Amino acid sequence: MGVFPQSSLSLYNCSILLYSFANFSLLSPVFASCKLRRQFHFNSMHKPGDVVLGGLFEVHYTSVFPELTFTSEPNKHICQGFDPPGFRHAMTMAFAIEEINKDPNLLPNVTLGYSLHDNCATLVIGFSAALSLASGQEEQFLPQKTCLGSPPVLGIVGDSFSTFSIATSDVLGLFRLPIVSYFATCSCLTDRQRFPSFFRTIPNDAFQVHAMIQVLKHFGWMWAGLLVSDDDYGLHVAQSFQSVLTQSGLGCLAYLEILPWGENPLELTRIVEVIKKSTARVLIVFAHQIHMIQLVEEVVKQNVIGLQWLASEAWTTAAVLQTPRLMPYLGGTLGIAIRRGEIPGLKDFLLKTHPGGNNNENSMVRQFWEYTFQCRFAPPPATWVESGGALCTGEELLETGETEFLDVSNLRPEYNIYKAVYALAHALNNMLQCEPGRGPFSGGSCANIQTFQSWQILYYLKKVNFTTPFGDQVSFDKNGDALPIYDILNWHWLPDGGIKIQNVGVVKKATFGGEEMRIEEHKIFWNFDNNQPPRSVCSESCPPGTRMTRKKEQPVCCFDCVPCSEGKFSNKTDSVACISCPEDFWSSPHHDNCIPKKTEFLSYQEPLGVCLTTASLLGTFVCTIVSGIFTYHRSTPIVSYFATCSCLSDRRRFPSFFRTIPSDAFQVVKQNLTGLQWIASEAWTLVDGLQTPTFMPFLRGTLGIAIRRGEIAGLQNFLLKIHPEQNNKNNDENNMIKLFWEHIFNCKFSPPPAGWVEAGGAQCTGQEDLENVTTDLLDVSELRPEYNIYKAVYALAHALNDMLRCVPGRGPFSGKSCANLQTLELGQLMYYLEKVNFTTSFGDQVSFDENGDALPIYDVMNWLWLPDGKTKVQSVGDVKRLDSNDEKLTLDETRIFWNFESKQPPRSVCSESCPSGTHVVRRRGEPLCCFYCVSCSEGKFSNETDSLECFSCPEDFWSCPQRDHCIPKKTEFLSFQEPLGICLTTTSLLGTFICAVVLGIFTYHYSTPMVRANNSELSFLLLLSLKLCFLCSLLFIGQPRLWTCQLRHAAFGLSFVLCVSCILVKTMVVLAVFKASKPGGGAHLKWFGAVQQRGTVFALTCIQAAICAVWILTDSPVPHKNTQYHNDIIVYECLVGSIIGFSALLGYIGILAIFSFMLAFLARNLPDNFNEAKLITFSMLVFCAVWIAFVPAYINSPGKYADAVEVFAILASSFGLLFALFGPKCYIILLKPERNTKKAIMVSASKKS
Repeated sequence: MGVFPQSSLSLYNCSILLYSFANFSLLSPVFASCKLRRQFHFNSMHKPGDVVLGGLFEVHYTSVFPELTFTSEPNKHICQGFDPPGFRHAMTMAFAIEEINKDPNLLPNVTLGYSLHDNCATLVIGFSAALSLASGQEEQFLPQKTCLGSPPVLGIVGDSFSTFSIATSDVLGLFRLPIVSYFATCSCLTDRQRFPSFFRTIPNDAFQVHAMIQVLKHFGWMWAGLLVSDDDYGLHVAQSFQSVLTQSGLGCLAYLEILPWGENPLELTRIVEVIKKSTARVLIVFAHQIHMIQLVEEVVKQNVIGLQWLASEAWTTAAVLQTPRLMPYLGGTLGIAIRRGEIPGLKDFLLKTHPGGNNNENSMVRQFWEYTFQCRFAPPPATWVESGGALCTGEELLETGETEFLDVSNLRPEYNIYKAVYALAHALNNMLQCEPGRGPFSGGSCANIQTFQSWQILYYLKKVNFTTPFGDQVSFDKNGDALPIYDILNWHWLPDGGIKIQNVGVVKKATFGGEEMRIEEHKIFWNFDNNQPPRSVCSESCPPGTRMTRKKEQPVCCFDCVPCSEGKFSNKTDSVACISCPEDFWSSPHHDNCIPKKTEFLSYQEPLGVCLTTASLLGTFVCTIVSGIFTYHRSTPIVSYFATCSCLSDRRRFPSFFRTIPSDAFQVVKQNLTGLQWIASEAWTLVDGLQTPTFMPFLRGTLGIAIRRGEIAGLQNFLLKIHPEQNNKNNDENNMIKLFWEHIFNCKFSPPPAGWVEAGGAQCTGQEDLENVTTDLLDVSELRPEYNIYKAVYALAHALNDMLRCVPGRGPFSGKSCANLQTLELGQLMYYLEKVNFTTSFGDQVSFDENGDALPIYDVMNWLWLPDGKTKVQSVGDVKRLDSNDEKLTLDETRIFWNFESKQPPRSVCSESCPSGTHVVRRRGEPLCCFYCVSCSEGKFSNETDSLECFSCPEDFWSCPQRDHCIPKKTEFLSFQEPLGICLTTTSLLGTFICAVVLGIFTYHYSTPMVRANNSELSFLLLLSLKLCFLCSLLFIGQPRLWTCQLRHAAFGLSFVLCVSCILVKTMVVLAVFKASKPGGGAHLKWFGAVQQRGTVFALTCIQAAICAVWILTDSPVPHKNTQYHNDIIVYECLVGSIIGFSALLGYIGILAIFSFMLAFLARNLPDNFNEAKLITFSMLVFCAVWIAFVPAYINSPGKYADAVEVFAILASSFGLLFALFGPKCYIILLKPERNTKKAIMVSASKKS
């Protein structure tokens, strides 16, 4: 929109009108006098006086709208629902005026009158009543007569609705007529530019919103619903409430619904269903009494209980809602209420209310009388008497009637009305006390009661400062607002069914800004079983150890509490992120702090350390004993193959010690603000004043929305014909054109202002040529507002043209009549205007929808800064509404100039999108678009941009390093492919091979005494069992399966029991042979024949088989996926199932081994050339040592290492048995064959004996 000088702009737009009307010619009728378009009839009360005050009150709380067809004169609005408190409000104003008239100190010799109207809670009625008060109700006056004197009313007290007050103040503010509202709270009314004559004695909604939020904060209600009325009062509150609540960070709105005006049961049903479904238990309602009546009826119908209602001042004290039927639902309501006051003498005045004789002057009193006594004045409505209705006589007594009209115990709006009337009276009184020559107006003049102007009373109203009899000071600030203070009320439902509204606190503006609230909680009645304030939050606070994750598509107060991942902590409530612990620390089990990581080493206190320490000390002790023995027998040489201690190199101490293993000693080793993309509204998209070389480095590239451009043929030629004497010689008729002329040519028409000619100023002659000057007036290249003006004029012209073409008898009005130009009613022209449909010369179709709107369409403009320094604003697209009510944007991006080095559209985000692998965490106290991108914790992933949460991977999967998908967890078990598995497998096969070799040697030398001398059958069976022991270790390697888990321990148990059984039987045979060699000992051998030996081995083995069978059948070992060691690794292991079964298996082997060791130890010194008892003793010692060390090592080994320990124990014990039992024999058989003869053995035996 271009920037023109004021005179040029006004003239330009007026020229469009002139040009438009020049294209069609219609004669306007000239009337000899002016008269009111319409006479309004109101419910009213009047009293004459020297000065009259107007008043607007809600005496009825609804009305029935007449049908608007524009084909006949509309019927009057019918007011319904008489409201006694509203009538009491009106009577309070009448009382205040009566009291002022009796006061000799206030307005002496001046009688105040009043004219009070009922607005019926309807904007049309309230606005019409305000206009009637401002203009009077004279039906006709002659324009030739001069209108002098004071305005019809000094000022207006009202209106009670914000929307009504806005509409009234918008118009009457132009005439500076004072309006003092007692109930309009909309914050928008503080705009002194728009509402210069508006005052109020009630705090504005901005303070009420802050007061309500203070209540929410006090009780910790962070999750609430908000209902507002569909008017300026409700909509401004909704906007303000959301803004303040968001900025404060004190809570969120679960829902925001707008309560409709009038009857709309379907919408009310929907709203109440929303309330029922919501988890919010606190409901805030900023609406009027009529809205609450309709809403609560639906609440009762759907039986919605368990809500804490918060009431705005508009309905906190509404007696119509305080009934036993509604208290189960509304009991315990907390409300913001207007400050209560006391008005002495008011009740006596109300008792004197009487209908009087003049029906028209006091219709409100007569309606009150009929409502109170349920009667009708004559003439009654048809069938009233027939149906048993009573006739009013006027003699009824108010004292005997039950009516809330007489209740003056809770004067709140009434007190504001009382203060408003007194404020106007004090302003008038101060004006009349002005001393001529010392007045505030021009020349020190004063206003006169006969000729004062409305703006003069405003001067005094701004300075009003007085104290009421109740002790409250009344004055207005620069915005016309009184001191903000509210009472906090609570609806008590008493045990006897009675209802009491009790004051439980106050909230007021603090001395240094902000709000100051005081609540006495012990006085509050809570309508809940526990008689405690409810808890209303969308999500409970996240305790330390968790972080908040906002729920998708829900307010910021709705979130999940996600536990911190391992290694992270949060030590604050409602933490938005978890923090990683320092290097040597780990999160506690509750993740609310960091604790030092556990340290792990081979400790003296743990079982394994105790066992090893004990074994070490035992070994030391044994070494000491052996050392003593060897010292005593020092001449005996010792050759060790495994003792590595460096101390053994001391030849002084150990002169006969040798070893084949290296010692341990060998093992030691003004902001120049650029770089912005401006988006312009239609108000400044085309402003030339900004398209300058100074601003273009900053504003070039601007994208803006502009009104649709059009073309008007012939307009420029019409503009060139503009002349100061055009159409009329009267200067006053064309003063805009003369002002334009003086502005363009910098001259003045005669008579020029004083000093103009002397200062060198030129005089206008009217002969100046427009074509020779540069002016925006003649620029018709960008006709946008002008094009809309052009279409508007033609729309009215087409409507008038269609009306004049009406054929009598076929018209749209009553009796098929047509409208007449001389008696035209505006409603008739409206009928045709709604049906206008034509096409402009530019090709645009003009018509109106049901709301009076034309087709919405805008051009999208772009500011170009050309290389030569000039500026160009070009169209780069358009945006319009389609028939489907969707918007369509068309942009030609190739034509857009971007004011950036990249020549590309800028990127403008508060936070960059969170990539996959992260999730959004909102920044506290900032808009939703501002957030952190927090990496997903281990085991979680997100595969979408801007994900609100991370998702846990499936059971056998783990997040990849980028956290954007899940990958199978690594598996860990003792594998045949890994080095440890290869070593153990090789060792196992090597042991098996050695057994096979030994078996071959023994088979080959079966007939030799060495093989036959020591029960060869058991030796072969022992070799076979050792081979099985070596092979069973292979079952512990590889991925555990059910069959391997079951078979590994069974095979291990049976193999070792077979092996140890053979050793035990061999030991027993040795003892039996020795016993048999003594006199009378031959009987011992019969118990140890070959059959008995086999039977003993078989019986002992069967016991182990039974243990294995019971174990497998009852609680079998099973494969298990263990993730306790590492979250990202699955350790495959075999659970032993029954600990008792596993212990019984090992215990049985241990018992046999210990028993064999004991027998062998007893038989070690028997006189035999080759006594196996010594070998068995040593082998059993090795065997027991290995398995004693195995138990703690197995228990403390994680995962696959437990299997490795068990395999190692199997192999170590097997090799110990193999080498201890068969090594010396193989040595003799292979290397000392001379000793493998019966003779050698016999010679050795004889020497021994």
